[in-house]
Amino acid sequence: LKRVVPPTSPVNTNNFVHALRLWGPHAQFDNPDLPTSELLRAYFLNDRVFRRFAGGAVPPIFSRTPDGLLRARFYDDGPNHRTSSSYHTDDLLATLAESGTPLDTPLIMRDETSTVRELAQSAMLDFNLQQHEFEWSVISYARYIFPQKRWQNKFGETITVDQLVDLLVDGPSGVGPCNGLHRLEALVVLYRADEQVQVLSPRVRQKMLAHMQLVSQLLVESQTDAGYWTRHWPQGAAARSDAEGQIYDHLLVTGHQLEWLALAPEEALPPRENIVRAARWTVKTILEISDADLQEHYGPFSHAARAISLWRGAEPGQFWESHAH
Repeated sequence: LKRVVPPTSPVNTNNFVHALRLWGPHAQFDNPDLPTSELLRAYFLNDRVFRRFAGGAVPPIFSRTPDGLLRARFYDDGPNHRTSSSYHTDDLLATLAESGTPLDTPLIMRDETSTVRELAQSAMLDFNLQQHEFEWSVISYARYIFPQKRWQNKFGETITVDQLVDLLVDGPSGVGPCNGLHRLEALVVLYRADEQVQVLSPRVRQKMLAHMQLVSQLLVESQTDAGYWTRHWPQGAAARSDAEGQIYDHLLVTGHQLEWLALAPEEALPPRENIVRAARWTVKTILEISDADLQEHYGPFSHAARAISLWRGAEPGQFWESHAH
């Protein structure tokens, strides 16, 4: 955890997203140069804090669209100010949800004040089944909107939870952001959310579980002797040989796999021996990587550290407080 404290130089919104996901809502550090979890979350919720970190001349991170919806400034909106932009569709909303931010929390923008609830409602109205990135939208839905089973978007289309499951399960494995691994996280987050309310049909739940079990079998087949997985993991045993992959690629895939597996039901898991080998390789890599490489690829390393924390049953902020001094 000492290696993955929140990076602040240069300020990067995507790094702050990953830091808040990793450290949760309660982390405090004995270094005044490191932002606490409270400041990390305020970066997204309060435009004054956002400008303090990102610079006074940057455009706001949240604003209204011409049709009145709230929207985060996106990485592809233009070449300027990309480091302070959202990197994935609805990743900021999903991160607020994962850090336990209530829907009635004020969202203090540059020209007005709204709420996280309106941001979530806007995301659902904007959502469509053809959008390129949908993983963080589904995570946001699972944590903020579910068990509502359907809604209508701004295009007049009815979106159902069964359609979301089809999106997550039926696409080709390995395709999508981070080798398709955020689809697996979204799937398991929705599966776990339904355990609390049990509104999905047995058929749909079985479809979700069967897909997780299929992926776990692929992970057993594709795991290298060293313990990591490559970007070619959906190919099974053939994925063990990856002459082109760099350590960053292996860390990205292995960290993300361990992360969703930490949230998965026991009946969907590969044998413990596979988990242990992957975790040992991951810890070794986090400890040995150079500071420069870690800074450049903070996002994947934070996923890996979060995965290890989840498997250890340790909330990083609380663990830091009780063990790091």
